[in-house]
Amino acid sequence: MILMSRVEGPEGAVTRELSTLLDPNFAYSVIFSRDAIDLGYPEAAFRPKELEKTHPDRVPYVLEFRGIERSVMVKLAKVSIGTLFARDVDALIIELDLARMIPVDLILGRTFLRHFKLSTDVKAGYMSLSASGQAD
Repeated sequence: MILMSRVEGPEGAVTRELSTLLDPNFAYSVIFSRDAIDLGYPEAAFRPKELEKTHPDRVPYVLEFRGIERSVMVKLAKVSIGTLFARDVDALIIELDLARMIPVDLILGRTFLRHFKLSTDVKAGYMSLSASGQAD
């Protein structure tokens, strides 16, 4: 499901509305480095090997678009879809040379979805997200 969302950085910075893929199959949420830098996450400019030396817990191994790699992890201060929101969402920062090849700006995986109740009705062809378990 593709929709629009807002992400706030650690100091309340907000970028533009982001085209977002809601995907319960992704363990983490994923944001591109250009947006993470705009939101106030300077570690988005680091390579995983650089950050691993000082913060190995923030550089997990993940299966990315190019295979198994290490990625920089941040906590997105607030992620909103309409009136629903979650705070401190773990997200991996991905840097893609051809980011425009992917039709979305943000992927919200289980690190976001765990804050809500997700229901699907395959026969009717819809998915809904409710505030059950809402943080804040």
